[in-house]
Amino acid sequence: MSNEKKSYNIVPGIDDMEYVEMYNLDPALAYTPEINEAILSKVWEQNYSGALAEGLSDGEAKAYAEDGRKAGRKTIHNAMMQ
Repeated sequence: MSNEKKSYNIVPGIDDMEYVEMYNLDPALAYTPEINEAILSKVWEQNYSGALAEGLSDGEAKAYAEDGRKAGRKTIHNAMMQ
């Protein structure tokens, strides 16, 4: 039996631990499907902050960030189905 850990992020060639380091995530998320939701949450925060900096209202910025998260979830779902 192999001791190789399976990365659950959907980007080929990038290990889950790279995302842990990149987004300062809990290392316990690596090699679990939950890493994808944690990544989406970090990207949501970045999109929200960026939208506010661009002058969007709080509500508009939240909607923009949530649209991105929904698109990300769909992409992840589609990738996992393959």
